[in-house]
Amino acid sequence: MFSPIFNYNNNILNNISGIEFSRGIITQASLIPELDSTLKKKAYIKSVHASIAIEGNILTIDEVSKLLNGSDDVVDDRGKNDVMSYGHVLTNLDKYHDNGRITDQLLIDMNREITKNVAVDTPIGENYRDVDIKVKDIDTGRVRFIPPSNIHVPRLMDDLICWINSSNEISPILVAGIVHYEFLRIHPFKTGNGKTANALTKLILNTRGYDIKRYFTLDEFYNNDINAYLNALKTADDTFDLTHWLEYFTKNFLISVTRVKADVQRLLTISPSPNELDKQLILKDNQIKIINYLQEYGQITNKETSVLLEMSSQASHNNLKKLQKMKIITRKGSGRSTFYVLNRVNEKLRKQLMK
Repeated sequence: MFSPIFNYNNNILNNISGIEFSRGIITQASLIPELDSTLKKKAYIKSVHASIAIEGNILTIDEVSKLLNGSDDVVDDRGKNDVMSYGHVLTNLDKYHDNGRITDQLLIDMNREITKNVAVDTPIGENYRDVDIKVKDIDTGRVRFIPPSNIHVPRLMDDLICWINSSNEISPILVAGIVHYEFLRIHPFKTGNGKTANALTKLILNTRGYDIKRYFTLDEFYNNDINAYLNALKTADDTFDLTHWLEYFTKNFLISVTRVKADVQRLLTISPSPNELDKQLILKDNQIKIINYLQEYGQITNKETSVLLEMSSQASHNNLKKLQKMKIITRKGSGRSTFYVLNRVNEKLRKQLMK
C-alpha cells in the first residue's frame, strides 16, 4: 500500500493556511458572468500553454489562445494537436472520475485523449506502458531519472489509486501535491506523463472543492522556473521524503491563488452585486478589453481606446460612455486632457467579501 513520507512542518502549514484564506475570499466573491468567464478563460489558456511548454511545445501563449478561441491560423500541426487534445481534457475533466473516485481505466482514457494525434514517435497503447523508459532532459538529452520497471507499474498505480480514493482525512492540497509527485515518479505511460500528471492534479482539486472557481492554474509556476520544479521533485527522488517537495508545491499554490485573490478584488470594483445587476448592463468583449487595460495601466484616453479596440474614435467613445453609464468608470479632466479611470471599490461588496 502506498504510504507517502512527509512532515507537517511550519512552512507547509502556513502555506495551507494562506491558501485557505484566499480560497475563502475568492469563493465568496460575486462577479457578473462576463468577468467570471474572463477569469476562467484566462486560467484555462495559461494552463494549457504552460503544460505543453514544459514538454517542449514552442507555441506562444498568443498562438495557444488563438487555437483555443477557434482560430486555425497556426502552421505547427503537431503543436496544434497538442493544444487541442490537452485543452479538450481540461474542458471535460468531469469525464475522468466516477463520483469523485479515480480508476485505472479513466486515467488511461485521459492519457489517450491527451496524446492522440500528438505522439507520432510512440504508439499509444490501451494500457500502462509495457516497456522500460528513461526520462531525459529536453534541452540536453541527458537522462534525468529512470522510472520503475514496467513490470511494477500496474501494482504501483493500483496502490496510488487506492490511496487517492481513501485519502479523505488529508488536506486536498497535500493530496494533489503527493499524487503529482508519485505519478511522475512512476511515469506509467509511454508518453504524455507530464500533462496527464497536471490534469490529474486539477481533477483531484476539482472533485474535492479546491478548484477555486477554476480561476487559477498551477501549471504556470512549473513552467516559469522549470529548474526549481525539477529540483524540488529530485529531493523526493533522492530522500524518499516528500516534505521539501510539498513545501515547494504549497508555496507556489499559495502564490498562484493569492494573485487570483488580488484579481478578484480588483474586479469587484467594477462588478455590481447580483441584487443590483440590471439585466441590460451586459459587458461586451470590447468593454472587457477596456477594463483589463485600466486594471493594468490605471487610466485610458479615447485615443488609446481607439487603438486598443481597433475602431473609430466615435465607436470607442460610445464604449466609454456605456461603461460610464454602468458606473464602472469615471471621466476625469476635460477637452484633450480627458481620460477615464475605474471607479473606487464598492464598500458594500468589500465588506461582504471580508466577512
